[in-house]
Amino acid sequence: MKKVILFVFLTAVGCKTDKVDAEKQNLNGTLSLKEEFSLKIKQQTQVDAFKLSFNSVADSRCPANALCIRAGEVVVDLAVNDTQKVQMCLGDCQQVRPSQYKGSISQDTLEVSIQNKPYLFILKQVSPYPILPVDADAQKNYEVKMEIVKK
Repeated sequence: MKKVILFVFLTAVGCKTDKVDAEKQNLNGTLSLKEEFSLKIKQQTQVDAFKLSFNSVADSRCPANALCIRAGEVVVDLAVNDTQKVQMCLGDCQQVRPSQYKGSISQDTLEVSIQNKPYLFILKQVSPYPILPVDADAQKNYEVKMEIVKK
């Protein structure tokens, strides 16, 4: 278990995060498909023909400098065009059963239909990885790294 926690911590620390910036956007300000991008919490961007925003996060991952019985999970809430809600999860997601959903959330990859077109949402990373002591302001620093592919 210590090796797993150390591996996860080193992976999280060693990963470089990209910002949503002009380099990844085409001339009309839309992000390109099939390319990794990052969104900060409460940030919205245009991807292909829809708006995507990162609304909230529920992080119960085991802190990197702690010993835990289970690894935990992180669930992110995304909104497509401010009308369609999407939840994705990384970690030990089989045990996540939010009250508003009938089943468990176990997707780090999810097919989403937007305006009758299928897209594949791929959640790659949620940072920062938690450490002890828990920072009360951690919520405002969250960022997701993901990729969207048109099927």
